[in-house]
Amino acid sequence: MTFPVHISVENKRDDTSAIELLRRFVEEANKKFDLTIVETLSGNAQKAEAVIAVPFADRENIRVDFNIFASDVEDEHGTGLYFHMESAF
Repeated sequence: MTFPVHISVENKRDDTSAIELLRRFVEEANKKFDLTIVETLSGNAQKAEAVIAVPFADRENIRVDFNIFASDVEDEHGTGLYFHMESAF
């Protein structure tokens, strides 16, 4: 059984691409979790989103990793980036 989540990144800055940040998270998470991409990454430099699924047992772990990723990116690039994750049921 898998747990689907909708993830999005919004960028209010000009120097960072939302789609590239989201792609980076998915690539990093795919190394750790048995990810399935339910809805392909879509978006542009300002806003990007995707729906991924992880094994049900990893539903909290993916959230923790997403929050850590968001914090790390904010440390790298500063404010103006918004990260959101919610269940896609």
